[in-house]
Amino acid sequence: MQSVNLLVTDRSAESAEHINSLLRNSGIKIHVLHAQTSADVKRALDQDAPVLILYADAEETEAPLEEISKLAAAFSIPVALFAHLDDQERLARLVGQAACFVIDADREDLLTDSVSQLIASSENERTHRAQQQRLEELEHRYNLLLDSSRDAIAYIHEGLHVYGNRAYLETLRVKDESELAGLSLLEMFDAGKSNLKKLLKGFAKGSFPAEALEVKVTRPDGSAFDASLFFSPAQYDGEECTQMMMQPTDAANQLAAELERLRLIDPLTQLPNRKSFVEVLEAWITDSKGEGTAAVLYIEPDGFEKLHQELNVESSDAFIADLAGVIRACLAESDVPARLSEGGFAVLAQRATLAELEELAEQILIACRGHIVEVGGHSLTMSCSIGLSSVGRLVVNSSEIIAGARKAQAQAAERGDQLVIYRPQLTAVTSAGGEGVRLEHIKQALANHDFYCVQQAIIDLDGDGDQIVENITFMRSDADDHAPADYLPLADRNDLAASIDRQVIPGLLKSMVESDQRHIINLSTNTVLDYAFPGWFAEQVKAACVDGSRIILQIAAATALNNLRPMQRLVKELESLGCGLSISDFNAERRTCQLLEHIGVSYIKMRPELTFELTANAKLQESIAQIVEAAEPHGIAVIADEVQDTSSLAVLWQSGIKLIAGSFVRESTQVVAQ
Repeated sequence: MQSVNLLVTDRSAESAEHINSLLRNSGIKIHVLHAQTSADVKRALDQDAPVLILYADAEETEAPLEEISKLAAAFSIPVALFAHLDDQERLARLVGQAACFVIDADREDLLTDSVSQLIASSENERTHRAQQQRLEELEHRYNLLLDSSRDAIAYIHEGLHVYGNRAYLETLRVKDESELAGLSLLEMFDAGKSNLKKLLKGFAKGSFPAEALEVKVTRPDGSAFDASLFFSPAQYDGEECTQMMMQPTDAANQLAAELERLRLIDPLTQLPNRKSFVEVLEAWITDSKGEGTAAVLYIEPDGFEKLHQELNVESSDAFIADLAGVIRACLAESDVPARLSEGGFAVLAQRATLAELEELAEQILIACRGHIVEVGGHSLTMSCSIGLSSVGRLVVNSSEIIAGARKAQAQAAERGDQLVIYRPQLTAVTSAGGEGVRLEHIKQALANHDFYCVQQAIIDLDGDGDQIVENITFMRSDADDHAPADYLPLADRNDLAASIDRQVIPGLLKSMVESDQRHIINLSTNTVLDYAFPGWFAEQVKAACVDGSRIILQIAAATALNNLRPMQRLVKELESLGCGLSISDFNAERRTCQLLEHIGVSYIKMRPELTFELTANAKLQESIAQIVEAAEPHGIAVIADEVQDTSSLAVLWQSGIKLIAGSFVRESTQVVAQ
């Protein structure tokens, strides 16, 4: 409820103080203000209009009643003369000067009753205005939705058109509603054996057909088509009428085509989306189209994350749409552009030589460098970084090509406005047959539930912190069992990693019921991108009766960097569970440390290599100091992984790291079978 004011006009503040005490003692919540001059009254009216001006001094003052009455009338504020009624002639003279009513100063109950009624009236009026404004906003939104709807909708009354939305006008091939004026539905529709005239009369009595009415529609230009009509009661401009939705017979086919288009097209840039691009790239790899050299160019604007934080949603969308136009203008008709991520674009292009593909990348760099983007009333310049990955004969799948292009782009982004060509090491190339065998092993392990968790303790050197256990998922094999590094990248590339997570997590949650430890559960990239995971995970936690505060979800730094928006969504949707978040494989690179500015993190686990031979490596010690420095302002605990000796432990202790894991801890691992 907003504050309510009462303005008392008097030469002194005594009357205002008395009236304030009277109203407060009567339980009326109101601010009593005092005005001595007409200027004071005008100032009070400009700031916060009172419910009443109480004129307590009827003598000649610096605030004449007539002048106060005119000011009050301009603001539609009532004026009351607060006076004794013993001098009738004087009262008659004053009332004749101004439009006001009189409150007997000898009857304080009249004052309290009048003020109470005015407060109630003011509150009702304020509520009415708010509701009226809300109603107008809803009507405006409804009209916008109605006019932009793809369904052809019209409002009719007594068989005549009252309104038709844009889709309805387009379906009938008319320019505006004036062409429908006076046009009867009986002239437009042929309902066959159905009595359309009787049906229209029934609308006035509230009788509407439950099923669609099949008709042949004749447009004003004489052309005709078959359609289904759906009728329902409605109001338009406060008048009772009938809403009619018209669906052409082929509307289902049109809708299916539109849904298929939306499935493959990014709505903001109108470029193919990631799914569509991957399908085209896979087909290209399989068919080996044409002669020459093909490659994928991955493009991102430099400093986009920072720019995205500074721009609002509308300006950010305008920036992305503008960048898409710049890239498209550089391409040939045969090139396939796509939007792969929030600010990332890819282009599948084929040229006679690799040099020509490099020229294409340079053209895009030059075009971006010289382009000025107008967004949100500001002019912005941009530069981009491009990674190029060739579609060669040794390529296994589209994921490998895109990953290579993104890796090269990340290297280019370190300096900005650069092109870097991805050149994989030959020893890292896996044959299609070899990877196929490994992939089949993963699928068999999923089918046979051959994944299990090893629980590794994380020790707090202070001895007074929470007991933490990290759960590491292994895959059984006829020979040696496989650690996550052996199978997880391949499983992620083939959309199997999320299924592995879902297979092991229920068992992990059950194992937590009887322990007081906090458990780290590792999540794959597939799971971070799985929109259904938060709901599923919440159900599993509830079913296992586990307190969410005992769960720490851990995600690799590379996954978080490349999927920041999905990460933020995942954290937000699981916020109600109270789970902690840990970032693993953390290093001292600037981009990695900047993650802490965008995501609420409880723990970071350093990359294992940072603790190897730590005492003899000043560069590693500097990197660890940088990580601790980045974590401290956010209250984030740092975990050192795979600590191997006491000398390294001393360095870590001096750096402020108290959480330790690895062979030095010599804690036996516990296996949780699935």
